[in-house]
Formats: sequence, structure tokens, C-alpha cells
Amino acid sequence: MFEIFSGFAREAIMRAQDEAIGLGDDFVGAEHLLIGLAGVPAGVAGRLLAEHGLGAEQARSRLGDFRPDARPEAEIAPAEALAAIGIDVAEIRQRADETFGPGAFVYPRPAYDAAARAALEQSVAQAQALGDDYVGTGHMLLGVLAGDSAGTRILGSVGLDEAAARPLVVSQLAERRE
Repeated sequence: MFEIFSGFAREAIMRAQDEAIGLGDDFVGAEHLLIGLAGVPAGVAGRLLAEHGLGAEQARSRLGDFRPDARPEAEIAPAEALAAIGIDVAEIRQRADETFGPGAFVYPRPAYDAAARAALEQSVAQAQALGDDYVGTGHMLLGVLAGDSAGTRILGSVGLDEAAARPLVVSQLAERRE
């Protein structure tokens, strides 16, 4: 399914997965997708979010306001935990890439919750509705906004809702295909 996602969109998804792991969550939610989108500043969503003062760090810090059980950061990141017992994750990744090809080493990734699945499905629907044959970060932002999640509420806190974001995303998509 992810082959229809642009490079920036796939990067945002990977960042969302890393964010979930870093926060110690056993799921990827729409809020993680939002942080992932904000973490790709060259994408349509990243630029739009930055214009509204919402980078990855700001989205992460607002998470606790909209998801009370969220921890600001994991007590110890998985790579740090492995390093503490002498395992260098970066070295393992490099050696796996050299031996098996780029991207061969993947952490176990958490599953997507219902809100994240709905946001990704809506991303595809948004792209199709706009006549695009790919899903970019702008489509993903519209997908997150189409639901009701901590991610949607974070966006609302900076004045972005679906009605406000749609014309901005459509305009940026028309200017630059990602």
C-alpha cells in the first residue's frame, strides 16, 4: 500500500513510527502521524505546519495537553538501552545495509490504532478526490484532520481545522508536486 506514498510521506510515516517507539507507545496514532508530518519540513504539510508555529517539537510538547497519558519522552530510548549493553544500532543498520541492501534492518514497528488507520485511509481518499495518483504529506494532513484524535485537537489548538487547511493544502499541492 505504501508504494503510492511520496518519499516525503513515507518519511513522515517512518518518523511517526519512531515517535511512537520513542514515546514508549505500543501503537502509532494520528498524533504520531502529525508529529511525523511536522518532522518533514520540506513537505507540503511540514511547511504549512511551520507557518502555524507547529514543528515536531511543538506538536510533541502539546501532546500531553490532548492525551493525558502521553509521556513527554521515553525514559530510555531503545537504541540507548541497546547501547548500554554494548550494541551499536547504527553499526548494525550499516552492516545489514551493506550485506542485504538498504533498509534491510527494521525495528519491530508498533501497530496503527484505529485513528491512524482512518487517517491513512482518508489520506488516500483525499488524494483520489483531488485527482492525484500519489499520497503526499498534504493529503496526509487532510487525512489527520478528517478524524477526531489527539492529532486533530493539536491542530485545532493552532487554528487548523479541515476547512482552514484544505485550501492551503490544495494551493501548495498545485504549486509543487511532492
